[in-house]
Amino acid sequence: MNVTVLLSCMHQRDNSIIYKSNIQTDCVIINQCDIDSIEHFTFINKAGKVCLAKFISSTQRGVSKSRNMAIQHASTADICLICDDDEWLDDNYEKTISSAYEDNSDADFISFALIRKDIKKRYPLNRKKMGFKDIFSTSSVQITFRRNKVIDKKILFDEHMGSGTGNGAGEENKFMFDCKKCKLNMYYVPAIIATINPGSSSWFRGYNEDYFINHGWSSRRVLGSTISLLYIIYFVITHYKLYKKFLSMFDALILELKGWRQIKDLSSAKK
Repeated sequence: MNVTVLLSCMHQRDNSIIYKSNIQTDCVIINQCDIDSIEHFTFINKAGKVCLAKFISSTQRGVSKSRNMAIQHASTADICLICDDDEWLDDNYEKTISSAYEDNSDADFISFALIRKDIKKRYPLNRKKMGFKDIFSTSSVQITFRRNKVIDKKILFDEHMGSGTGNGAGEENKFMFDCKKCKLNMYYVPAIIATINPGSSSWFRGYNEDYFINHGWSSRRVLGSTISLLYIIYFVITHYKLYKKFLSMFDALILELKGWRQIKDLSSAKK
């Protein structure tokens, strides 16, 4: 079983990100920078295994474009692992992921646990099938999937969402919802595959007006008109302790609804 890391980064001067991220398998690196080029090479992992790398420099912008490009170029992958440039992969992540798919032979998609140094987060302790609620608490760097299933179902990251678009985050939620809608078998396995190191977010600038406007817009894009309204109300209430120093609950709701009403003239936006 070939596990391939799909790593998105920006303005890398060389391929040292492979070693900084502790990649121990084949990988596709998308480096958004000021040139367009593709480099193929091999490297030796800690176990002495020869691994294949594609290092793609691109002038395109946006994390969703980066991830879609990586999926398309991961032609030899059985399982894809989404990775960012602020994490350190566990030495045994390949075995952990392969074993999880072997133990859950019907799985098309598996999310895993992380060690986080940037925020306090508790992950479930038991294996389970993922429901819609689980999707909202799962980040992109937890997810793996069978590449052939995603390709066959034509599931991609929404390139109108995510870092680099000006629309905030939510691209991974939409990707996972699309997987769910396409009836992929989705599991969570409580095994650690990486450590996330503290760093500045490329999109989060605090609980300001733009945050709530973008969240309202992305919620509608992911969930549709009706369900997103209920979710927005739920979100504003349950997250109040996080933003109460900056906005009242009423003001947060008004901003969310302002974003919900904005279709932003995108041809594929939910109406």
